[in-house]
Amino acid sequence: MLKAQARSFSTARALLARAVPAQKGRIHPLLAAKQFVSDNISDKLARKLRRKETKMKKKITRDVNILKQYDIKNVPFKVDPVLGDPRNEFFQRIMAKVENQEANLAYGTDRLEMEKLLYAAEKLSLEKNLHNDELREAAKDIEENKKRAILTILNLRNTNTPDKKKLAVQYAKQELQREPGDTGSPEAQAAVMTIKIHFGMAHVKANKKDHTARQLVRELVQKRQRILKYLKKQNPERYYYALAKLGLTDDVIVREFSMSMQYLQDYKVWGDKVLVKETATMKRKELKIKSLRDKVHEYHELARRNHEMLKAGAASAKKSANKK
Repeated sequence: MLKAQARSFSTARALLARAVPAQKGRIHPLLAAKQFVSDNISDKLARKLRRKETKMKKKITRDVNILKQYDIKNVPFKVDPVLGDPRNEFFQRIMAKVENQEANLAYGTDRLEMEKLLYAAEKLSLEKNLHNDELREAAKDIEENKKRAILTILNLRNTNTPDKKKLAVQYAKQELQREPGDTGSPEAQAAVMTIKIHFGMAHVKANKKDHTARQLVRELVQKRQRILKYLKKQNPERYYYALAKLGLTDDVIVREFSMSMQYLQDYKVWGDKVLVKETATMKRKELKIKSLRDKVHEYHELARRNHEMLKAGAASAKKSANKK
């Protein structure tokens, strides 16, 4: 019986050591259980105080461990687990390239190829009227008007979101590719998913009742987590480089996350709208955690007072020994 109790207590101490790591100058909360036994009390009372100390140590260990585990599970993410750090300019940089009207045309049309085609058409028209200056000038004006009309039609202002998304995906691949033409590396795939997530979240914000779109974004976030976890195992250096580029942190990749209504409320996807109503069970849980936190605080305060008493006793004993 005594051996079993001793083994249980030693296990509890090990758990507490993991839950509350020792720090320089920090007083261990188990010191709150200290019972000061004087020399002039009976053996029966001394045994009673020691049993009380053992029981209190187990209680302190349990309470501290429960609170520690709760805090670990409920620690907030460092950045938005879906969109990443708002200070990161990856998406804004990609969209600036997409919106560059000098370099891009609508509907996925390559501007350089279009310019070549228009130049060839103009050259062919001018060659037909090579010996007549008036006709040549008229043909030149016609071709110039054609060019202006075509470029107006293909202006980015006339394009749609899917075309912009396609172009953004292309630029995102180029930014994180390992070599020209790379589309399969984990970081390139994560960049593509990040662009799709941003476009998807913009749609979710504008269409609150589109549950399918929200589910697609949720799946993309989980897929990005999986592929970046794989990259972390294979190449940690590239993993942290990709995180820095995409505005993500390690905790949003390795921790479990579900894009629930609680997330949508916490990160104000639809403003200050209340999406998760606080139930009686949630209130009871919050009160229980608050009570536990107050109790652990009392343990620390009591441990500090006991520590001061032990220090004072040790100093007094040393002073008496020096006198002798």
